[in-house]
Amino acid sequence: MGTFQGRFVDWVMKRMRTLILFVMSLSAMGILQAQTPFSQDEALKQIYSQYDAKKKTVQWVCTMEQQRKPLHEGWPCWNEYSSVSVSVLLMAKVSEDGEEKVYLATSAKPANFPDNYECHACATAIGVGVFAWLTNHWVLESANAAIGFYGGWGQPPRVELVQVGPEKHGVMLSTDDLAQGFASSWKVLLVPLDKTVAEAWSIDDEQDNFGAIDADDRLNKQVPYRSSAAFKFDTSDPEGGGADLDDYFDIEVISRGNDRGDFGHPVKPENWTEIYRFRDGRYRLLRHKDSIEVKKSAGKKVSR
Repeated sequence: MGTFQGRFVDWVMKRMRTLILFVMSLSAMGILQAQTPFSQDEALKQIYSQYDAKKKTVQWVCTMEQQRKPLHEGWPCWNEYSSVSVSVLLMAKVSEDGEEKVYLATSAKPANFPDNYECHACATAIGVGVFAWLTNHWVLESANAAIGFYGGWGQPPRVELVQVGPEKHGVMLSTDDLAQGFASSWKVLLVPLDKTVAEAWSIDDEQDNFGAIDADDRLNKQVPYRSSAAFKFDTSDPEGGGADLDDYFDIEVISRGNDRGDFGHPVKPENWTEIYRFRDGRYRLLRHKDSIEVKKSAGKKVSR
């Protein structure tokens, strides 16, 4: 009887060891699968048509904006500019609602354009793709190869990943420009919306004419002006309710300074605070409040 029990115990122990090894093998396979690297080339093939990984070019499909005549953004929609070079500007891995995702931001410009597409108005086409790790492979969830044309001189804008909600992210574009002494900068927010990616908010956050003023030129009647705006995503719980409010933060913007639309308008103050709230696919103005600069003693100013 003791011999039978001993054999039985040995048999059980062997089975348990086999089962443990099997489970460990499955776990190791899961880890290996989870660690499968994200391939930029494979991702670009899903975002663009006929992507050539060696040349880093695609066969461009003209946007509706490019097909407008006579004026439009981007390069001419001609056959000689159908080959377009693509660059990756940003690749960031994040977690959203327990899922691992990768945000990929790209720029595109014609590969055979005269002078290497270097002109003041030569803006690049910005694209964004969002991939999720599902069933052991990367799945393209949202994509837009040509959200719009941004930048200048054939160079793309600066890009960064921003958190726009508790479990949501977007891509912020930052561009500045200087023309004949007039400087300006602006920002554009791109967010995934279902299967596509679209522009959800933009702001002109700084402008001045300091470079257009010559103190020694008596005929120069320019009045100096400068305004700048700072913004933040408000992570506090907003008043009210609704699905959009649960998913997206508000944007608060504070502006100070003076601005002038053109020579036909006087310089006017740009002292205000605005709140933007995400509704129906875009950030929309919720509230605007003007501020007044009041001089204090010793030349200091305060806002009311």
